[in-house]
Amino acid sequence: MKSFSFGALVVAVALASSGSDASAAVGDGNAPALLTKVGPRHAVTLAKAKKRKRPASSGASKANSGSSSDDSDAGDDDSGKSASASSDSTDDAKEDELLGGSAKKKKAAPVAASSSSDDDSASGGGESSKASSKSVETVSSKASEEESGASIASALEFGLGAKAMFRQLSWTADARAAGLGPYKLTPGPETGLWLEFYPAAFGTSGFAANVGLIGRFDYGFGVATTLANGMDAATKFRDFLAGVKVRIPVGTFIPNVSVAYGQQVFEIAQQGSMTDLPQLAYQFVRPALGARLILAPTVAADITAAYLLVLDPGSGADHLRSTRFFPNASSYGIDVSGSVGFKLSGAIGARAGIDWRQYGISLKPDSNTRSVTGAVDRYIVAWAGIEVVLDGQGGAAGGDDEPVKPSKRSRRRHAEPKDDDDSSSDDSSSKSSDDE
Repeated sequence: MKSFSFGALVVAVALASSGSDASAAVGDGNAPALLTKVGPRHAVTLAKAKKRKRPASSGASKANSGSSSDDSDAGDDDSGKSASASSDSTDDAKEDELLGGSAKKKKAAPVAASSSSDDDSASGGGESSKASSKSVETVSSKASEEESGASIASALEFGLGAKAMFRQLSWTADARAAGLGPYKLTPGPETGLWLEFYPAAFGTSGFAANVGLIGRFDYGFGVATTLANGMDAATKFRDFLAGVKVRIPVGTFIPNVSVAYGQQVFEIAQQGSMTDLPQLAYQFVRPALGARLILAPTVAADITAAYLLVLDPGSGADHLRSTRFFPNASSYGIDVSGSVGFKLSGAIGARAGIDWRQYGISLKPDSNTRSVTGAVDRYIVAWAGIEVVLDGQGGAAGGDDEPVKPSKRSRRRHAEPKDDDDSSSDDSSSKSSDDE
């Protein structure tokens, strides 16, 4: 029995040394048969001999290829090492088949752990970058909201101020011959109130938020008129205006159109002299066009031009259209005003402006009246005061009456937590896969 096994071993070694193809045939195809015949001790000896022979055979084949330089020898050594490494890996695989592959699995576990740690660190970096981008976007959205808040159209403007009125009444050249002298007031003190109110602007941003009510009331006091005969006469003057205004916001430029009804009264007490002046009580409809220009977050300028369709210049006793003066008189007027508003603190602001108004009067005299054909009645008012300004929730032009919609940035900011949930779910799924 010993002589048979020793002979088999000699035959195997001879085949291995005879060439790479024969050794490969013995090592690959006939190894299991030999192992079954020679027994376990000689099988281990044969496996070791195979490991030693394969690098030598690959090196010998490299040497026979004709490379004579040192560099090529170094390359052959490297290739021999790679070939030996590959043969070692195949041999290790075969040994694992014989002895079991638990060692390989234990070696692969730390690699998976390191990859999971890398994933965790990568996800942590992503979360930190998302948090930083979120904070930057929050700051920018707040800044954009503050900037947009500065241009929101107001819902209420209510002011109280002091005014100085200058009046000049000029007749045609023959007025003095008819007993009508000129009149000049420089100035007459007034107190005034003004109002703009947009009720729907407190809750909506649609068309209704730009439809409002306007009003103004002025009252003069402490004025006495010196007549041509040197006597002083008590003088009263006042005016009011009430109507509807529609604004059309276009960025920082907000044009508007309004229609209002108004009255302006200027009464000089009569002294029974032919040189007395008639009392005037204009009633008119005032269509107007205007615009507001927002110069800065706290400064806005307004300008308005209007036509005064005078319905009656005054028909009561001692008025212009009474039988004592000119019963056929008619009139028209124009009105231009400008003002600048400033926000001082919170809802408190200040506004100052100047108004210019002029009436053209056609007296239409007849044989029973004085021979005066016309007159010009001009008023200039300079004023300033304090006002309360409440900003509306909206002020955009057109659209339905709907609540203010959030901006794109705010919608994106509110949608960001979903991304965090998705990232957390992705992290949890990756962790669960790593655990498996």
